[in-house]
Amino acid sequence: MTNREKAEKLLKQMTLTEKIGQLVLCAGCNVDDKGVPDSFDLVRLLKEGKCGSVIVQPQDMSYATDFMQKIAVEESRLHIPLFINCDMIHGFETVFPIPLASACSFDTELVEKCAEMSAKEAYACGVRYTNAPMVDISRDPRWGRIAESQGEDPFLAGEMAKAYVRGYQNDDKYVMATLKHYAGYGASEGGRDYDIVEMNENTMLNTYLVPFREGVEAGADSVMTGFNALENVPISGNKKYLRDILRAKFGFNGIVISDAGSINEMMPYGVCRDIKECNEKAIAAGVDIDLGGVAYPNGLEESVLAGRVDERLIDEAALRVLEKKYELGLFEDPYSKKDKRCVFSAEHLDLSEKLAIESAVLLKNDGVLPVAQSDKIAIIGKFAESKDLLGCWQNSSKTQELSTLKEAFYAAGYNVVGVSSSYDNKSVEQAVKDADTVIFTCGEYSEENGEAHSKHRLRLTTEEADCFAHLKAMNRKIVSLVFAGRPLIIDELDCGALVYCWDLGHRTADAIVKLLSGKSNFSGKLAVTIPADEGQLPIYYAKKKLGRPYQPENSAWRFQCRYEDGGNEPLYPFGYGLSYSKFKYKNLKVANNTLKMGESLDLSVEVENDSDIDGVEVVQLYINDVVSEVCRPIKELKDFKRVKIRAHDTVVVNFSLSEEKFKYYHIDGGFKADSGEFVIFVGSDSNAADFVKIELTD
Repeated sequence: MTNREKAEKLLKQMTLTEKIGQLVLCAGCNVDDKGVPDSFDLVRLLKEGKCGSVIVQPQDMSYATDFMQKIAVEESRLHIPLFINCDMIHGFETVFPIPLASACSFDTELVEKCAEMSAKEAYACGVRYTNAPMVDISRDPRWGRIAESQGEDPFLAGEMAKAYVRGYQNDDKYVMATLKHYAGYGASEGGRDYDIVEMNENTMLNTYLVPFREGVEAGADSVMTGFNALENVPISGNKKYLRDILRAKFGFNGIVISDAGSINEMMPYGVCRDIKECNEKAIAAGVDIDLGGVAYPNGLEESVLAGRVDERLIDEAALRVLEKKYELGLFEDPYSKKDKRCVFSAEHLDLSEKLAIESAVLLKNDGVLPVAQSDKIAIIGKFAESKDLLGCWQNSSKTQELSTLKEAFYAAGYNVVGVSSSYDNKSVEQAVKDADTVIFTCGEYSEENGEAHSKHRLRLTTEEADCFAHLKAMNRKIVSLVFAGRPLIIDELDCGALVYCWDLGHRTADAIVKLLSGKSNFSGKLAVTIPADEGQLPIYYAKKKLGRPYQPENSAWRFQCRYEDGGNEPLYPFGYGLSYSKFKYKNLKVANNTLKMGESLDLSVEVENDSDIDGVEVVQLYINDVVSEVCRPIKELKDFKRVKIRAHDTVVVNFSLSEEKFKYYHIDGGFKADSGEFVIFVGSDSNAADFVKIELTD
């Protein structure tokens, strides 16, 4: 008997109440030292079959999960096991770099491996369903949740979405992945969390829905609705985007889960009078699970009995849930695995460090780095002795089991002659008086970004800026480290070396010290543009073509797309990142200049490492559709390769161009390529200037 047949057989035995119960994900609760929930109401719901899933915190909750599973399996009428769900945005007990940082690695294989390790830890503790990855395209760093995103680019986000799905849903330790937040949530107006999103369907399909489509094709089991509205219809009640696009166009056949409370929040949107109407719109649109359990238990059954909701919609949703529980093997083995040696293991910590090393981005180096082992160093700023390096949206119980920067420098054998965690001038002067190199730390604490942390101001604090200016006036050799969950305005950090460290997880300090010492080489590239000023926001590289584009060579001409009081250009572009190695590109060429639809064309470029240091370069390929049906971006990332190149060696990097790389959604909804001329750029970032032209023909 197939899993589908088993689910159908079980569904026939269920009452309407029990079917709706499978659509309810109850919010987590506190547990005592034996893992017993303190909520008798939750226990009652489990016994009565009114709760099909429970969300817990991502730490070793196996006692709690087993306690709740035991009630569901042994004390409910039909003995249906629970989905144990959790948010493990960038790790379970072992914390990896925040997703925005991980995307800067451009290393999909390593990201997949880290997701797999997170899944193994969660699986060992009974968790089989995670609310990750977040694949919202985000182009406005005022939005705090940019930290959880894969950045600004649809192609990169799509590749990362596939990597996370493969990692979480690996064959050995299977945890259901959830693509969130569907869709357009990262484009909230003004960068304000929970605000409206104004977006046309064509832009949605060609930009904001790309990583969801890619994640669906990779086999994602679940998709979460966003808090936002699209085309003036809240997503949790948006039939067009859930049924017509997600299911019909993209072929998604998994579970749609609401974000917490997003069903009942259709009332303040003004499109529903009461919770019953919210439920009716959500189930009609195709929302299978109510995360938080504040909507479906309150009136959905009554709506069915009154004839306002067809019970077949309930059956459809419940069947998806039941079939997936069979597929996961929960009916055979619902409890946590007893071997928890993988949880917070040395292997997982080493992986966290490897990804951290690849995720940090070197933005500037005027010969200051690497820091010589003989240098006497001083560490200045709020991250000098802080352990707040894990990042937002993590709930590991191991928050103190990591090194500070001070400890990591000591462990690496450096002579740390002074430390000041404050930016007070006297304290700083005392700390740096005997130092050869000053390590200046600044940025955001973890609680300053993530959900509900939208900001007006992205600049350094007055204390940070004044302290840096004071150090610079002292003619010190300065290495600036920026720890943050979003791009900040850092034009004031004009110093010898500048590193964007992000929040890199449990091995942040160890990874940074290895990079600064030269024991490891930088290879990270920006997954998001760093603006020069807040007035440029939102800012991103893939700007669409305009009737009056900005012409830098004629910047004084008023009648073009420009600012009067500042420039258009960012401080650092998408894809940018330096290395201790020096890479040179040459001999970009294609096999021929014509590509027929349905065929492929080889492109190659030589990349030389003109230095004494082995390194890794992320070679990036962008395209420009010269004439298209609709306005298209000037450049779009369409491929990339991480390439190891030995000192003074040259490698040939090959790409294959196919019709697929040139496709986009047209006005009629068709996904196809235009015949005609294309420009192919290859280089080290989105400002790549080397190009070849090809003709795509029918």
